[in-house]
Amino acid sequence: MFISILKPHTNLGDPTWSVIILLLCGLAFTLYCVIYILRLSYKELEEDVQVTKQRQEGHSEQQEAESRERDCEEG
Repeated sequence: MFISILKPHTNLGDPTWSVIILLLCGLAFTLYCVIYILRLSYKELEEDVQVTKQRQEGHSEQQEAESRERDCEEG
């Protein structure tokens, strides 16, 4: 029974297609994982930039409010 499944190659120069297909599937999955991680990190970087801009805007508004308060107190 197993002898009919595990036949030796008639021509030893023929490639083993099952191994080639398995390697291609593994490479495709690895490429997918790398692209997924890069997209995720890019989105996270964009969010960090937006948060930083919002903090800077909030910080500059706070400084302007403080300078207005000082002007009012001095005047």
